[in-house]
Order: sequence, then C-alpha cells, then structure tokens
Amino acid sequence: MIAKVNFGATIKWLLLCGWFTLFIGGLTHYSGSCLSYTVFSVVFLAMLISGFYSQISYGYLFLVVMLWLGFWFKLTIHTLVDYPFGEPIGFFDGTPAAWDKVLLIATVGGVGVVIARLLYSFVSSPSTILAPSSVFKAPDWYPAIRRWMWAILMISCIVLAIFNITLGIQQSGLVPNVILLWPLNAIVYLLLASSLAFGVATLLWWDLALRRNISQVVYFVLLEAFFSTISILSRATYIFHVIPQLLGLYKNRVLVVGWSKKNVVAVTAVFIVLFAISNPVVNSLRGYYYSNVTPVWAFEGVSGGAGSFVRFAVDRWIGAEGVMAVSAYYKNNNDLFMSALIERAEIGKSTIYQEICQSHYRFMDMKKFQFASLPGAVGFLYFTGHLWAVVLGMIVLVFLVLGSEGLVFRFTSNPLLCALWGGTVANAVAQVGVAPRGLLLYFFELSCGIAVVWFVQSEFFAKFLQKSSVFINVRSGV
Repeated sequence: MIAKVNFGATIKWLLLCGWFTLFIGGLTHYSGSCLSYTVFSVVFLAMLISGFYSQISYGYLFLVVMLWLGFWFKLTIHTLVDYPFGEPIGFFDGTPAAWDKVLLIATVGGVGVVIARLLYSFVSSPSTILAPSSVFKAPDWYPAIRRWMWAILMISCIVLAIFNITLGIQQSGLVPNVILLWPLNAIVYLLLASSLAFGVATLLWWDLALRRNISQVVYFVLLEAFFSTISILSRATYIFHVIPQLLGLYKNRVLVVGWSKKNVVAVTAVFIVLFAISNPVVNSLRGYYYSNVTPVWAFEGVSGGAGSFVRFAVDRWIGAEGVMAVSAYYKNNNDLFMSALIERAEIGKSTIYQEICQSHYRFMDMKKFQFASLPGAVGFLYFTGHLWAVVLGMIVLVFLVLGSEGLVFRFTSNPLLCALWGGTVANAVAQVGVAPRGLLLYFFELSCGIAVVWFVQSEFFAKFLQKSSVFINVRSGV
C-alpha cells in the first residue's frame, strides 16, 4: 500500500530547500562580510516565518512578505544576477563596506518587526483571520434588496472606471486632466483604489452569512479589480484587490456553501485570464500616457515581456534601493526626518527623497507627471541616521498595522474586509516615504467607510428602518 503524501509538509520542505539554495548562492557571491549576509538572511527568514506561524493578522502577513521580497529576495537575486536595480540608489558606491551597512540597517528593521510581533502576542486581541460564529450574520434588511445592491455596485464600478479613464481624473503618475469640485477627485481615486473593493467584500460576506452559494458573485471580486486596475493605470491594484479577498475566503472556507474543486479551477482560470489581459492593457496605456518619460532603468539582455515579468516579480517591491540611497546620503539627521515627515506633495515640486536618491524624475515635467521614487519604511526611518530609530519606528508601524486591523474586525466582524484593510495598510507601510502626511487623509476616508459599514450593520440602523416607510416599501417590493 502506498502511503499518503503529506503535501503541506512537502511544500514546506521544498520552499526551505529553495531558500537554502538561494542563500548559498547569495552567500558565495556577496562582496561584503559573510557574517553580515548570514545574520541578515536568518533575521528575514525568522520575520517571514513569524507571519505564517500562529497567524493573527492578514496585514502582518502581507507586510512581512512585502518586506522579505523587497529586501532579502531582491538583494539575493541581484547578487546572483548582475542587472540594474529598479529604482535609483543615489550616491551608493557598491563597496563591501557600503553593502554591509545596508544589510545592517535592513537587519535592524527586520528585528524591529519581529520584536513588535512578539510584544503584540501579549496584547489581549483576537485573531482577525477567522469569523466569530457568534456574530456571523447579515443585516436583516439585506436579503430584500440584495440583488439591487450587487447590481448598483458593479454598474457603479464599470461606469466610474470608464468615467475616470476617459477624463483622466485620477491615474497613477499623472497630474489630473480634470479638476472636479473638491473633494471629488480624491473620492474618485478612493473608490477605485480601495472603497469599491471594500464594498464587494462587504456584500460577499453578507452573502456568506446568509448561507448563500457565492459561486457566481465571487467573480465580482475579479471584475472590480480588473476595471479598477485599468482605470487608474496600476497593475498592482488587481493583485491587491483580489488576493486578500481570496485568501480571506480560503481561511474561512468552512463557511462557504456549495463550493467544489470545479469552482476553484474556474475562479483560478478567470483570475489568470483577467490578469493576463489587464497587465498588457495597462502597459500599453502607460506607454501612451508616459511616452515622454524616460524609463528608470533597462534590463541588459532582457526586454519585452521577460523584462516586465522580472520588474513585477522581483523589483516591484520597495525596500533595498531606499536603504542603499539613504545609507549613502551625507545629511541624515533628525531635521531631515522631520522635514520629510511633514512634507506636502505639490504639483510641480519634487520631494526630498528624489534628491537623496538622485531620481531622474526631478527633471521631468512635474506639471504633467507625478512620478516619485520611494524609500520604504526602513529607509525613511534611517533619515534620522540612527539605528535605534529604525527599530522603534518599525515596532510602532507594525503595531499600527495590527491594531488598526483589529479595530476593523471589532467593528465589522468581517475577515474579508480585514484582509483588504490589512493589505492596504501593509502596502502603505512597505512603500512609505513620499509626503507620508497625505496617508492620514487617505486612511481617515477609509476609516469613514468602515464606520458606515459598522453603522448599517448595527441594530440601531435596523430598528430605524423597521420604523420607517423605507423598510415597509422594501419588504413589500415597492
């Protein structure tokens, strides 16, 4: 009799063997201290494992994966394969001592993340991964207008996406062609970047609470992401809108009714097809709109689709270049950090970090384009020039990721929303650095959306509808 294969354990061993192979390759090719690279590798492996072991938060999982990709994976691949980095690196000279300094700063940042995770384990806060059965329900008024809400949401998504791309209201890297009455431009971007996905996650979770078969409405997750990513010219939007929700569904799969392997295969196929369509479409639109922008870099001997894939898989993740540029800068101090912290993004003006990393974006038409290189959280914290600031800063940022997602869970009891929120916050932390004060308004607006979800799910809102003619008309189909 053939023994059953433990696929979970097999995959873990294969991943560990893959990591070890890359580690040995990186160690033998690294020009600095072998001890520095070894400690750096072990710390980032421990950080990555901390995201998968005893999971308590989607946001923390996404954050450690992004940091691991942006630092260890990226630096190791660049050590093994000599090609230009995806972002400018300022005055970094590439000497062994300079590389050791970069790895030291990155390692300290990774240590801060792990310390924060350990400290948070002492906080009495429930995991946001799974739904609590005691509050797993949809609003009483939802079943009567369910179809209308799905229809309105998806029509709004398509119409808004077309409206935005036609008028050029808010698109990645471009100054708006049309300025609407304040604050409509910001609202359009908020809806396409996050809020429509939040709406899909809310209705999808309510359908699960009603024990409905979601084998059809689950495709709205993919469609919303598809239209939004093309509309705002952001290839990553498709991934950031879809993956968190699918992960949330997978983690709570015991609650999914009428699901089969056939459904999994179909959703996976549609996911791949829409991604395969959206990626070249966005690339073509970017090529048209950004025709006057010189590429940041070009792969030597790699072009076309291969270069685009490498860019997305390896160099899309922020981290290493920011630390390289900042570590080589000669004016790192508390004043620089405070200036960057309170800096405002303005049309026609280059940001502080563009000077530090010597970005070519400084010389483009800033009244037409809004491109900027990003230092990432670790690089931004090292504006101070202090390693202790990197450790404490990463601890604070990780607590913000964990704590904010915990609040979303407390108010909505919706793991799908938690996954989307966690992914959004983790991405903001991983890429922080250019006029971060603008994030305060963005997350305030998202918080208002979460508050609306909490309100319409509340008993107070249900009682209000019961006492009003609105509820009577809805129930009677008027």
